[in-house]
Amino acid sequence: MDIMMRSGTLVAFGCCVLSGCAGPPRSTVMTVEDYEYVAREMAGNLRRSLVDKGLLASRGPDSPPIVIAVQKVVNLTSDVMSEATKWYLMARVVNSQPLRSLRATKNVYFTIAAEHLREARKRGSVETGFAELRHPTHAMTATFHSVTRSTGVERTDLYYCQYEITDLLTGETVWSDKVEFKRIAHGRTWD
Repeated sequence: MDIMMRSGTLVAFGCCVLSGCAGPPRSTVMTVEDYEYVAREMAGNLRRSLVDKGLLASRGPDSPPIVIAVQKVVNLTSDVMSEATKWYLMARVVNSQPLRSLRATKNVYFTIAAEHLREARKRGSVETGFAELRHPTHAMTATFHSVTRSTGVERTDLYYCQYEITDLLTGETVWSDKVEFKRIAHGRTWD
C-alpha cells in the first residue's frame, strides 16, 4: 500500500509539473479549432435565421428553387489563409447537418461559384449534373476581419467572420450574421 501511495503521489506530482510547463499560448494565429468553431456556429445561425423566421420560413419542397452560389472566404486579417482553407470554411457551413436537409424540405441548393467551377472542370474534379444546370438566385460570401491590441507582454486578436447572403436579382442582403472569437498570447513581442 505504501508503494501505491508513493506512485500515486508521484503521478499526481508529474501531472502538475507537466501541465505547468505548457505555459500560456505564444501566438494569436487562428487554428483549425477556430475554423471549426466558426463553421459550426455559422451553420446553426444560418439555419435558425433563415428557416425559423427569415427567407425560407414559408417555403416548402414544391417552392421554386433557390440556388445559392458560394464564394470563397475573403481574408482581411494579418493571418495567412490558404485557398483550400478559404473554400473549406464555406464547404463546412453548407455541408453541415443543419443545412443538408434544405434541399428536400425547402428546395434550396448550394453550389460553388462559377470561377471555382471552371477551375474544378479543368482539373476534372467536378461531376456533371446540377452544377452544369444551375442558375444562381443568391450568393453567399464570408469575410474574416481582425483587430489587434498589443502590449509589451501580451497580444490580443479579436477575430470576426461576417457571412452574408445576397439576392442576385435585387442586390439586397437577405441575411447577415457574424461569429466572433478572441485569441490571446503572452510573452515578449521581441526576442
